[in-house]
Amino acid sequence: MKSILFRLSVLLAFLHSTIIVTAQNFPQQEFNNALQNRFAATNSNGLQTQNKTTSSLNSGVKQLLSKTTELLLPTIKLYNRLSSTSLSDTIFVGVVPNDTLVITGTFFNNGPILVFNDGVLIFDNANATILGDLFVFQDGKMIANNSTLAFPQLYFYQRSWILAHNGSIEVSNCTLDFTGLSHNLVLVNNSHIEFHNVQNLGFTTTGAYENASLLIDTINQAGEFIMTDSASFTFNNANTILLWHTVPANAGINMSFPAAGTVANYSFNSTTPGVTGLNYNVQLSNCTDVMWALMPSNGSNVNISGSTIRAIGLWFENGDTVNVSGLVNNSTYTNFLAPLNDRVLQLNNCSVQTWSLYTFDTSSINITGCIIGEVGSMGKSFVTAQGILCDGTGGYYWTSDTSFSIAISSTVFSSIRSQGNGIFLFGYGSVNGAASAVSNAVLIVTQSSLPQDPVAYDHSAVWLLNIDPLPVSYVNNPVAINGSAWIDQGPLGSFMDFGSYELSYSTSANPSAWIPISSGNVNEVHHALLATWNTNGLSPGAYNLRLNTFNNLGDSIDAIIQVSLLPSILGVEDIENEISEYTFSPNPVKDQFNINFMLNTAGSSSIKIYDTKGKLVYEIKKSFGIGKQSWNIDPGFLNSGIYHFEFQTPGGIKSDSFVVTKD
Repeated sequence: MKSILFRLSVLLAFLHSTIIVTAQNFPQQEFNNALQNRFAATNSNGLQTQNKTTSSLNSGVKQLLSKTTELLLPTIKLYNRLSSTSLSDTIFVGVVPNDTLVITGTFFNNGPILVFNDGVLIFDNANATILGDLFVFQDGKMIANNSTLAFPQLYFYQRSWILAHNGSIEVSNCTLDFTGLSHNLVLVNNSHIEFHNVQNLGFTTTGAYENASLLIDTINQAGEFIMTDSASFTFNNANTILLWHTVPANAGINMSFPAAGTVANYSFNSTTPGVTGLNYNVQLSNCTDVMWALMPSNGSNVNISGSTIRAIGLWFENGDTVNVSGLVNNSTYTNFLAPLNDRVLQLNNCSVQTWSLYTFDTSSINITGCIIGEVGSMGKSFVTAQGILCDGTGGYYWTSDTSFSIAISSTVFSSIRSQGNGIFLFGYGSVNGAASAVSNAVLIVTQSSLPQDPVAYDHSAVWLLNIDPLPVSYVNNPVAINGSAWIDQGPLGSFMDFGSYELSYSTSANPSAWIPISSGNVNEVHHALLATWNTNGLSPGAYNLRLNTFNNLGDSIDAIIQVSLLPSILGVEDIENEISEYTFSPNPVKDQFNINFMLNTAGSSSIKIYDTKGKLVYEIKKSFGIGKQSWNIDPGFLNSGIYHFEFQTPGGIKSDSFVVTKD
């Protein structure tokens, strides 16, 4: 692990210092539009609206695509449970021949349920709450009638239903409650599931493999379905269906999809004209809110014409190594050949709402100049991204299994997550959703803007290091450096914990010669004072500040910002914030922002604006008299993004953070 983290730290520093996103390789106008739409799609509480044409699908393809042992071989899960020291929270149905368990009325179980051998589990007029996954395999069977089955979740995709071998489930006239959050359904081998008149409180991501089959007849929200192998799907009177047509290597599709929305009839199988090398089967009848999606892998050949495509999730398999650029959500293509040298993907007179990227096994991709909906890594794959926007219209940004992901100077409108045994390093960027780690994963966030601190679940670890933007600072005066330096373990513990941190600085003339400010700090810091910088004897000018944190294994990660020290002003340390009637509006800023304030002392005032890296990007001065004043600033000199500004007058200093949005 130490060598892996060292590799990530070195690569992070390299990317941050050497790669520059220019107007030639990043779609700035589309970024501005997306940023503007993000704020336009929020209500008064700052929550994203759920308009079906713009909201996130909260895709959970990460667990389904990875085909991990836990998902595909639940017998291994059973073995692990039987080998554990406590089975008091697990229900087993099928331990003896002809084993049947009937549940009625109110029921609670603090753990998973496993139905196997020829066991039968029946919920009849039950109100059941299960704090765990559901496994049905071998010849096991579950039947639910006129019941409410609740599977509460602390976070999205915490719970799964997993069917294998000849396992089957039949649910009729029931409510399935997953706390309104996304969850997984996995079907493998010859398993089968049926839903009849079901109310689904949550969004289901379903993957069906081999000869598995699914029948849904009347449901309020079906979810998304990944169609592979020889699996079979039948939908009648279903609402909200996203159909992922996978296209593996050496297979192809040359066709047009029907109009999205209400679909009276749709059939897709190996005999469909234009389809080659695909054996799955899907049949729709009288369905609404139907959306079309593609998952083409490297080596595939796809040609789609005259279609409205909700999402294209590109697969990178079998050691594929590709640079990905130029993919932009909400695009219309007259004659488009995707800029990928590992496959043929032709779109003629088509629109694509969301592009997403998924890596497998040992594949590796480098992403630049893209606006995409979801990024996910699995297996032992490796993903680097620099200067991209993930707008969340396909889900979120995640790493799983033992994969690695590094995102630098990027913006994520949704959530970021590390899962399984994955490692995710997110640096010098911005996240608008939640940041978390689950299972045994590690999430490292350095020098980035977050709405709240990252959270560690299960056996995971979360590592945060941030230097807050400095106030106006002068040489020969102490400078307070605030921020965060900590590692949190999940509630079940982790292999990693906090070690220490140190602060140092360097000059712009000799940036690699770091001079200590404070070292050997063994106490974690959460949004508080990291150290006080003694600037006596320093010259005014540009400096670099570095926060170096260590875990208890000796690994280290850096956060670096650029700062400016001004010439000494006599008595500046005695300035107090005595500006009265101070207001800043609006926020977010589009055309201009206004500062209103009261001055008791006439003189020169100044505004300094810093980016999220602490770099001074704008400065202006103006003289004011005594009394009520107003200062209007046009942000035309700023790109879309998050900024921090400091307003200094003879009567004190005020600071604020704000967001700039542009059409």
